[in-house]
Amino acid sequence: MPETTTPADEIRAAAKKLRSLATGAAHEDRTRWEVGHTLGSKSRVVVDNHERPTVLIETWAAHREQVDDYLAAFASPAVGLGVAQWLEQTAREIADCGGFAAGAVDGPMNDRDHNAWSAALTVARAITAV
Repeated sequence: MPETTTPADEIRAAAKKLRSLATGAAHEDRTRWEVGHTLGSKSRVVVDNHERPTVLIETWAAHREQVDDYLAAFASPAVGLGVAQWLEQTAREIADCGGFAAGAVDGPMNDRDHNAWSAALTVARAITAV
């Protein structure tokens, strides 16, 4: 991947990566994962379909109910696609306003925009670090 030079570039790169990952994780157009049980199983699992799962995640964490709920809520491809869309929009907004660098703001922007853009950059950097 080419070296990114601006926060908007970093956010765009993360959006592209996340969109690709979320699309790849959606089997047979199943973009929502749920907590439940597979047929015949008494263990809680996260699945993309209860009757014919193509994704099945079983956790063994001490608080696995919370882990399962988190995975179903946030790891679903639908969430990844939504976050990718938010990142793409944020990158466009940053570029349209002239960007921001090293905490200094260039262009018309208020504290709310700066906070939202900083949050998007934090999310983007977490995605690209994986």
